[in-house]
Amino acid sequence: MDQDLADDARAWARRYLEVVERFDLCPWAAPARARGEVWVGACDEDDLMEALAGFERTPTAIVGLCVLPRFTGGLSALRRLRTQVTDSPIGQRLAVAEFHPDAPLDAASPARLVPYLRRSPDPMLQVVRHETLAGFKRGGTTLASVEQLSLLAGKYVAPPRDIAEDIAQHNHATMLRDGAALAAALDELITSRRAVARPRSA
Repeated sequence: MDQDLADDARAWARRYLEVVERFDLCPWAAPARARGEVWVGACDEDDLMEALAGFERTPTAIVGLCVLPRFTGGLSALRRLRTQVTDSPIGQRLAVAEFHPDAPLDAASPARLVPYLRRSPDPMLQVVRHETLAGFKRGGTTLASVEQLSLLAGKYVAPPRDIAEDIAQHNHATMLRDGAALAAALDELITSRRAVARPRSA
């Protein structure tokens, strides 16, 4: 992939992360960025596995975002690509989630809202090592969280039932409270990206 295109795609992904932080959609986003633990790559679909291997080779990277700026498929196609990754050998080591600009709004439940809040400027896949997720469940992650900070302050916090479920519920409440502003921020980001995007190849 052309270096300028890749750099541009990474820059737009970081702008999406700014929205995530602004609306507190992920408790670890800001600490991870501040500690240099967020890996952002960009590639074509044919080079995806090689790019994800690059994330694995980066020991300081806790969360990886692999942007696919020339991916022309819709959300269903991106989900199929995610499945290809999870079914491959690298999927035994990495958990994968898809982010797509065209995900529809469905606020009927916290879980069904998740794809909408993952409306990134370009299609991309987020990866996290399974061992890192296991650390989250044990409370042994290197990323600072609200719960960990509360414990340090001497406050008891009951362990979450499920991290993903807790985050989804928190974000659902955010959408109910600040939905207009959040939707506008995502819409503006995606519209701006499309206004300057280069022609995409199939």
